[in-house]
Amino acid sequence: MKFKPIFFLLFLSPLPSWAQFSVSGYIYDAKDKESLPSATIQDTTSKNGVSSNSYGFFSINVNAEIVILRFSYVGYESKILRVDARSNELLEIVLEEKITEMEDVIVSAERSEVKDEVQSTQMSSIRFKPVELKRIPSFAGESDILKIAQLMPGITQGNEGSTGMYVRGGTDDQNLILLDEAVVYNVGHLLGFFSVFNSDALKDIELMKGAFPAKYGGRLSSVMDIRMNEGSMERWNVKGGIGLLTSRFTIDGPIINNKMSFMLAARRTYIDKVLQLAGSNLPYYFYDINGKMNYKLSSRDRIYLSAYLGSDVLYANGESETDEGIDSFGLGFDLGNLTTSLRWNHVYESGKLFSNLSIHQTSFQYSIFGNTSDNSLTIESTIQDYGFKADWEWFPITNHRVYFGLGLVKHQFQPNVLNTSGEINEFIASKAGPQLQSDEYHFHTSHEWDLGSLIKLNYGVRFSGAFVNTHYYGLEPRFSARYLLSNNHSLKIGFSTMRQYMHRVSSGSFVLPTDLWYPVTENVKPQTANQLSLGYFGASPKSNYSWSIEVFSKTMNDLIDYKEGASLIFNDNFEKELLSGSGKSEGIEFFLRKHEGIVSGWLSYTLAKTDRYFPELNNGNRFPDRYDRRHNFSAVAMIELAPNVITSYTWVYMSGTKITAQTGQYLMPNPSLTGIDLVPIYSSKNGVTLAPSHRLDINLIIKGKASSWGQGEWSFSIYNFYNVASPFRVSIGQNGNALAYQQHGLFGFIPSISYNFSYSSK
Repeated sequence: MKFKPIFFLLFLSPLPSWAQFSVSGYIYDAKDKESLPSATIQDTTSKNGVSSNSYGFFSINVNAEIVILRFSYVGYESKILRVDARSNELLEIVLEEKITEMEDVIVSAERSEVKDEVQSTQMSSIRFKPVELKRIPSFAGESDILKIAQLMPGITQGNEGSTGMYVRGGTDDQNLILLDEAVVYNVGHLLGFFSVFNSDALKDIELMKGAFPAKYGGRLSSVMDIRMNEGSMERWNVKGGIGLLTSRFTIDGPIINNKMSFMLAARRTYIDKVLQLAGSNLPYYFYDINGKMNYKLSSRDRIYLSAYLGSDVLYANGESETDEGIDSFGLGFDLGNLTTSLRWNHVYESGKLFSNLSIHQTSFQYSIFGNTSDNSLTIESTIQDYGFKADWEWFPITNHRVYFGLGLVKHQFQPNVLNTSGEINEFIASKAGPQLQSDEYHFHTSHEWDLGSLIKLNYGVRFSGAFVNTHYYGLEPRFSARYLLSNNHSLKIGFSTMRQYMHRVSSGSFVLPTDLWYPVTENVKPQTANQLSLGYFGASPKSNYSWSIEVFSKTMNDLIDYKEGASLIFNDNFEKELLSGSGKSEGIEFFLRKHEGIVSGWLSYTLAKTDRYFPELNNGNRFPDRYDRRHNFSAVAMIELAPNVITSYTWVYMSGTKITAQTGQYLMPNPSLTGIDLVPIYSSKNGVTLAPSHRLDINLIIKGKASSWGQGEWSFSIYNFYNVASPFRVSIGQNGNALAYQQHGLFGFIPSISYNFSYSSK
């Protein structure tokens, strides 16, 4: 008996009559045979349309035996085909890249992705293409998807230069970041100044801030779903770049023509070598390696194997002179990520049911060490994940799409393993923190229903839970709806509940080697969030411009913070230092984007307020979150000065972060009455706002002529063009006869240069 999950749809809604036929298949890039996610497929007669999923698969129900279908994708020439719907064969549609000359820039009226933003139920979502990212000015010349995500509405940057993302009032550990469906825990190199993602290895990035689909969960604030390149099935491609601080190299191609392909990318920094040439010594470097294989078992089955390995390494040694002679010393750290995922895609015989089964593994560990001739100290921490997911997409009848699935992850935590030897052992004893374990699971189902020309719904539920020493579980309802005002204008509403069964214990605002992940326990409950968002979405008739206005309200419960004077160093029982509280964030976001042409880019503005409430802090009064930046504005412009010359600009303005500041001091006799103590007076918690920050970044790309060996380009960039460093830390200094706070910047004017190259065998 063939499996037909009809009960899912019957449970969710009444059904109209069944469609007669369905057409299914995959959409590929013509040059490399890589799948194209979110392509649009439209029946030109009924105007019914669908989009391909993240693997390029589509299924559309039609009411005629012979239909005319239009296939389109951003940046590609549309294709119109006459299809026999009775054949029940999987189509393989290939689209050619669109080539336009500078003097004759043509804006297509069929920009599917732009219209999808207006006509779909999804809101609070932004999609990036790595090709676009490489044009945007970057820190030290290294294209970085997390830094670019910080330029989007609703996303606040942490400290200057860091990859931290604070989404709609959330914290940095409330972001779910997936690389080919495996979770990435540590996303920063160089203490958070670079992300771990090599843009040359990436294919598609989607960032969601709200109205989350039911298949995603485990974090409160955002989901970033990143897909790596699959590798060309038909030709060899080589690309890379050489910069002042980093170099990268990527190769992909067929192992078996039109059957099996691979992609391998590597990147390494040589900060240690550059500083050594400059007369300084910082023996630090990072590297990362991405790999992927794609195997076509049959027309209905595909296998993907993905892996990522990255590490930050610092090791310094030397000698110092003491009263007893020469003493040698060493210190450093090793911080590493490893992810792997194995996935199987299958299309069932009907062509209406698509499945994706995956197993994935993630590990994140750090080791900090220091030693002298007589003493040594090592601190280690590890988290390991082993998981399984099964997801199905069902296309039963016209205007209906059903998603359902389940997943299980086993988390293993080993926080703060401490090893000491020598005299230091008398003061800091060796010990291994308790090994902790949690088993997290979920079930999800949702239904996308197009009720007609005006209304479209997407509703569902996710049931999740975690087994620790106790069992936590709960429902996470999801709902979004779109009302079409016209073909190019719509109103949307979205609601989602999210639950999070782990948190990061952090010693600061940066992703430091001492940060570690910790599960919920009997005393530390799962964090939860409820978010409601409303929005207006529009696009120009030819879809070259799109815009949106969204308002959101988000409440968060069972958040964690630290007690006053909490000690985190050498501590393996963090529960005693944690407090439980709540938070609220409200705001409005504006986004205007020009998608193509001689000038492209976007404007983004967010007006938001975020606060926290912890009964034990701030005398029981609500207080602003540290990264409650009231105003956040960014402008990005990319200009084609000539067919081979592109210049781009980014300007950012942000309100200052909040701090708890010393506002004064008074004299008081000490307890022994033998002298006078100066007693500081502090503001309310996070009661003082630092100065706002702003900067201008510039980039210039000059492309060389294409030749038989490939094509090269030079990239010249300047970070913080007018050299106004953003506040990074504060100190108390003398201002005449008075004391005053002094705000210190981190990065001033930073120029960089890099050379990028690419080669294709065909």
